This record gives sequence, structure tokens and C-alpha cells, in this order.
Amino acid sequence: MRSVKLALLTGLALLALATGLTLTGSPATVAAGNRASGGGVQPIGTTTHGATYCQAHEVLPRGTSAIRVWLDAAAGPRVRVTVSSAGRTIASGTRGSNWIGGSVTVPVRPLPHRVADATLCVSFALQDETIVPQGMPAPAALAAHDGRQALAGRMIVEYLRSGERSWLSLAGEVARRMGLGRVAAGTWVVLVALALLCAAIALASRLLLRELA
Repeated sequence: MRSVKLALLTGLALLALATGLTLTGSPATVAAGNRASGGGVQPIGTTTHGATYCQAHEVLPRGTSAIRVWLDAAAGPRVRVTVSSAGRTIASGTRGSNWIGGSVTVPVRPLPHRVADATLCVSFALQDETIVPQGMPAPAALAAHDGRQALAGRMIVEYLRSGERSWLSLAGEVARRMGLGRVAAGTWVVLVALALLCAAIALASRLLLRELA
């Protein structure tokens, strides 16, 4: 019985620690991107085979820790992103398969300084999937290319870095937004949900100890 209590207390302590570490962390924010203000987004190509799409003249802000490329896929494959400048790779990262939607975010080692006029390449291998890069029209000299021919425009790319505010400092705003659109809207909805969750954990712990007593 003593070992069960110790295991339960350890588990609860680890849960509290993980929650605290998460709340003190900062969510990623979009530091920069190449999408023109008010510009429309459209497919600029499609492929059912493995490919490498590259485009030059990208500007990466200091602190970039993830790169989001607008690729549309029903079940995305493993993706690798590399960024080079003056013939040298300055950032790279890989995202595993099974991502879905219109974009894929690839983590990279944070950049210590701003990099201008870089070339970004995104590579993937396909089996039964289809990839549709999303972007904006551009002349062939500026458009993304696959090594053989230019696409119909430039891929939309966004550069992410850690925000200046922690999840804890954003808790009030997040709770307010989560409370919108309810039958009985308000921040109190989130507070009630958290209270019920804590009560459920406490009740489950008590029942466990009671059954093993």
C-alpha cells in the first residue's frame, strides 16, 4: 500500500511539473513571411512523385526556430527543409510523415542572427500521396523550381520563433477566447472545466487508494 501511495504521489508530482514547465514556455509566433499583404493564395504546382522545391531571395529573422511551408496534402510525407546562404547550409530540419492540411511546420536550430538573400529548399518522397504547393504568382526568375522547371509562383513560407510572452501570461486571453461562442459564454466556462478536471483527478486517486486499501 505504501508503494502504491508513493507511485501515485510521484505521478501527480510529475503531472504538476509538466504542467508548470508547459505554462512557463512560450508559444511560437510568426516572425516573418513572404506572403504579400492582401495577396491571394493559389496552387502553384502539383506532384505525385518525390521532389525538391527551391526558391531564392528568402529573408530569415533572428531567432527563427521553425519554418512553415504551405504544402497541401491529405496525408503528408516526411519533409526536410534546408536553408543555404553563400553556398553554406545555415539551417535544416525534418518533419515526420502523417501531417495533414495546407502547411507543414519543420523545427530548425534557432538562428543567432538575421539572414538575408537565402535559398530555401523543401524535399520529400512520395508513394501514394499528392503534394500541392501553395503560393502566389511570380515570374519564372523569382518562382520556386524543382531543378528542371519553374513553378507557377513562389511558395508561401513563414518563419516562426518563440514569443515574448509565456502561456501563463496568456492564460486569461486564452480562457476568454475559449469561452466565446458557447450557449453560456464567458471565461467562467474554462474555470469550471478546470475545476471539474481537478475534481476528477482527486476522485480517481481517492478511489484507487480505497480499492487497494
